[in-house]
Amino acid sequence: MKGRPILSDGASRYRRILADNPHLQAAVEQSAVCGDDPLAQTCRYVLTPALGGFVQWLLAQAVRHGHTRLYFLARDGYFPCQAARLFCQALSLPVDCRYLSCSRYSLRLPLFHLKHGDALDYVCRAGLHVTPDILLSRAGLLPAEREEVLGRLPLSYKKDDPIPSAALPGIRGALGRCPLFLTYLDRHSRKALPGLAGYLRQEGLFEKGAYALVDSGWAGSMQKTLRDALTHFGRTARLEGYYWGLYRLPGGVCPADYHCYFFGPEGRLKEKAFFNNNLFEAVFSAPHGMTLSYRQEGGRFLPCYGRSETAREEFLQTLGGFLLEGIRPMVRLAQETGLQGADIERDRRTVARLLKEFMAAPTRAQAELFGSLPFSDDVLDGGDQPLAPLLTDEELKRGHLLPKLLSIAGFPRRPVWESAWYPGSVARLGIRGKRHLRSYTRYQYLRHLNPLGRALAKRREKA
Repeated sequence: MKGRPILSDGASRYRRILADNPHLQAAVEQSAVCGDDPLAQTCRYVLTPALGGFVQWLLAQAVRHGHTRLYFLARDGYFPCQAARLFCQALSLPVDCRYLSCSRYSLRLPLFHLKHGDALDYVCRAGLHVTPDILLSRAGLLPAEREEVLGRLPLSYKKDDPIPSAALPGIRGALGRCPLFLTYLDRHSRKALPGLAGYLRQEGLFEKGAYALVDSGWAGSMQKTLRDALTHFGRTARLEGYYWGLYRLPGGVCPADYHCYFFGPEGRLKEKAFFNNNLFEAVFSAPHGMTLSYRQEGGRFLPCYGRSETAREEFLQTLGGFLLEGIRPMVRLAQETGLQGADIERDRRTVARLLKEFMAAPTRAQAELFGSLPFSDDVLDGGDQPLAPLLTDEELKRGHLLPKLLSIAGFPRRPVWESAWYPGSVARLGIRGKRHLRSYTRYQYLRHLNPLGRALAKRREKA
């Protein structure tokens, strides 16, 4: 393979960035996390500053808005919740931090029988890898029920055949006209509703207190779904949420209820272009499976988690140990200075530069480690692929950029093998791959300019 090898030591790049921010540099230098391995270095210089910066912004916002309770949504809220508790204890903040076990699936399945249209939209959403069996699994159908329904549907795809995005609207229509599918959908939805209601009531979400949600973000759909569920159960109070970032908002919501740290639906184009939400989710995740449902046991409602590979759990437990150890100097510094808005904003800009280096230009060692993590963008775990699969030079050029650029222009997309962390796949080739990364950056700017342009046009129309 031609080309110069990627530098193996990324720590020097991070130190140069931190040198411009003595406030954050002081905390990082006091960290007890050490070692030359890519996990320890990345946690010390990138992930811990990102986690600490977000949590300090979050708590300052919560206090300012009068939110005395924060619900950190599983699984992305696992480490932020632990870090927030350390800050709250050290700074004596009047904020109760709680971890809420839920998922898009556990919140939406119980509501499917209320609005079939919304249920079909959810079941037939696009993804990196979608098959007829996966679609029916999203509706809660058991294996035998899925086989029975597939036998009734006039589909040209077999059970495990990949479905192109362009074919999903037709399949949505076929499912909506299938009485057997709707019968099974309603049955599983109604069965799941009491468990969800019992768990939310038990965790205090039916109360009238001033609380808010915390999540990684991207589309804000969890907040809307939870709001819809609480409304169905009789709670009509305003529901707000704090997010790392949002690319867009769901329809029918109040934008003022969504608070963003790193980027919002409009603006911050550079941060979006060099940010990879798939990598973020793979790293900031809980060492347990996704929430599937809720069961009653001993007078309490407990979450039922799906499968989780032992290797993944061990990796996240090790990562979590590094994160929480690295957070402690940031907590001590906050005890001396308080949660100062100027420091929080300065740290946010530094975190943006650190994340850009890690996410958009990883070392080969980082790409091998983090790119090997299992990842699925589906609403259900399963069928995971490597976050940054090892692809050939030709696959990187043909399989990722051109089809997506054509899709932006309005052309239908063909099913192709994609990398969920494209710069990671480039780095795993063992070359600098500047040509690939330049093309990818152009694509990222185009991708985020397109919805941004539509949003700005709508704003001008309303003005």
